[in-house]
Amino acid sequence: MYLTGPAHKLPIMRSRFFLAVIFALSLSLSAFSQEAFTISTSYQNLLSNDRRDGLLDRVITEAFRRIGIEVEIVYTPTARSLADVNAGLYDAELNRIAGMEAQYPDLRRVPESNMVMDFVAFSNRDIPMDGWESLRNLDIGIVKGWKILETNTVGFPGVVKVPTEIELFRMLGKGRLDVALYDRLTGYAVLGDLGLQDIAHLEPPLASLEMYLYVHRKHEAILPAIAGSLRTMKADGTYDRIVSEVLDANAITSQ
Repeated sequence: MYLTGPAHKLPIMRSRFFLAVIFALSLSLSAFSQEAFTISTSYQNLLSNDRRDGLLDRVITEAFRRIGIEVEIVYTPTARSLADVNAGLYDAELNRIAGMEAQYPDLRRVPESNMVMDFVAFSNRDIPMDGWESLRNLDIGIVKGWKILETNTVGFPGVVKVPTEIELFRMLGKGRLDVALYDRLTGYAVLGDLGLQDIAHLEPPLASLEMYLYVHRKHEAILPAIAGSLRTMKADGTYDRIVSEVLDANAITSQ
């Protein structure tokens, strides 16, 4: 053990050190709290929208509010959103499946899900569904950047990628696609907005997966707090209340 100076000075030195650490940390948190935490979204529907009253807008804003952080949710096209967050242009990505860390090494997943998404095929005719392979010879539409849909249709000859869900369902409504692959819940919201009838999802779902918030690695320290905040919201009824209010506001019932 190597010490310099009188032994009685050691407690004072330690006290000064810890005070300096606490002061620096408080300054860091103060500076952080003065700048909004930017979260990228590629949705323009009942999950997230320009009014910022979507289901995930409200859930994530409340989760961060409970730990004292103000958020700003900004729109970024689907195909670019993950890459921009991975590059540190934004602080987080709103809603993705598990495993994005493998492709985007600077992302960190919040270990509590935002929601469960049912990925389904929408069509205006009855088509037997038996997993992804049953789609192989169909004319398929997907939104560019939805990784689970892109990955599971690689090599399929009739895949068309479009920028947004609006183009996707318009193409389906015009008969240019056999199926449109999308999330069941928000798919019906889009159909309602576009006034498209005689289109429904096919059973069973292609996949039902938990969806997560991802943050840039520079914010890795807040992962436990955000996860805890989401769990508390689910336990105290806040999460279910937000879901019910958003579905009622959008006239969405379980399909």
